[in-house]
Amino acid sequence: MKTKKPIIILSMLFAAALGINAQQELTRQQYRDLVIDYSQVLRQAKEKTIGAKAGKKVAFKGYLPKLDLQGQGNINLKYLDNWSGNGPGIYNIGTAENPSMTYLPGTYHNYTFTANAVVSQSLYAGGAISANNRIAKADLKLSELSEEMTLDQINYQADAIYWNASAAKGKLNAAVEYREIIKKQHDVIEERFNDGMISRTDLLMISTRLQESELQYIQADQNYQIAFQQLNILCGKDPYTPAESLCPIGAVCEGIHRMDLEEVLDRRADYKISDVNIAKARASKSAAMSKYNPQMSAFVAGGYGTATPHMGAKITFIPVVGLNVSVPVFRWGERIQVSRQQRSYEAIQDLQKSYNRDNISQELAEALTKVQESEKMVEAAKKTMEFAQENLDLITFSYNEGKGSIVEVLSAQVTWTQANTNMINAYQANKMAVAQYRKTISE
Repeated sequence: MKTKKPIIILSMLFAAALGINAQQELTRQQYRDLVIDYSQVLRQAKEKTIGAKAGKKVAFKGYLPKLDLQGQGNINLKYLDNWSGNGPGIYNIGTAENPSMTYLPGTYHNYTFTANAVVSQSLYAGGAISANNRIAKADLKLSELSEEMTLDQINYQADAIYWNASAAKGKLNAAVEYREIIKKQHDVIEERFNDGMISRTDLLMISTRLQESELQYIQADQNYQIAFQQLNILCGKDPYTPAESLCPIGAVCEGIHRMDLEEVLDRRADYKISDVNIAKARASKSAAMSKYNPQMSAFVAGGYGTATPHMGAKITFIPVVGLNVSVPVFRWGERIQVSRQQRSYEAIQDLQKSYNRDNISQELAEALTKVQESEKMVEAAKKTMEFAQENLDLITFSYNEGKGSIVEVLSAQVTWTQANTNMINAYQANKMAVAQYRKTISE
């Protein structure tokens, strides 16, 4: 006789999806948002971006004039006494024709000092300022892209933890259902044994299987608790926070958007980093070569200072305007070697871009293959589970009618629990394949 009852385990797995579970369901996207809000790693990445923005502003300051206050003071300790007090002061040292010197009383001082305010402006630094600004701009872009990569990794980690917890819940439900199946059969056999209808061997065999189902439940419950502790910790909750209802591992979720390689490359932060690194290498080359170009700056200064030695002359304000020019002439071929060195760095970044493209292409192909094959695995596992359920129902019915053996029942029970576990594992593999694909396309 073939039973018509539905597959119990599938009913339990899809209960939340059918609205049977009254507890509010925590969706995958909601959990992602919780993890993103809490993630310390993402916060570090954001801080790096803030620092890079400040660095870009610092680099721009190189275009602006600078104001410096300079001061210097000296004291002669050896002639500390001799250089203090009244003495002759030079009034007129004469000329070449009349070398006579006229002296007037004066005061010698054993100290000198200068105090100046200098306003300087770089007119041309060989391209260093422009190159430094391009480097700072590249560093900011790299920080932003690194933050984007961190976000992709966190999203993938959140998805993995979410579906692992959902699978653990599904396996716990399966263990509970399996224990109930064994318990019902045990009660039937025990009743028949008490009535003297069967031997003790059958009772011992089903009792052993009942204990095995209890051990299986304990292991499933342990895995379930650990999985939900990980779920809570990742989003900043206490590990022992009561578990929330999740999307069942067997539920049909939103589909994936299939993209070709060029579309994926436009979305991938690590590929964009390759272009930024190339631009940064070119800017670094300009910065390195700038010291071999002419340099020019202008300055305006003004301040007070004493003569050396300080013999009492009047201290007055002295304004100065100047222009600094430096033209490198000969450096023993250093410029050529530096240029070769910088070109090699740029070539490395070009090759890295090609390498990244190949890796992303392989990653995309692998992710798509896993999604496609895991979908086939799910269909095969569901079919196997249907057969195992039907087989268990028929053999159990036959045994209860006195037409089968306990060995057949035990074998059908093992097949059922294996098929059930394989089905949940296939669902989990499919969800993880989808999560990997989403990470690949930076979704």
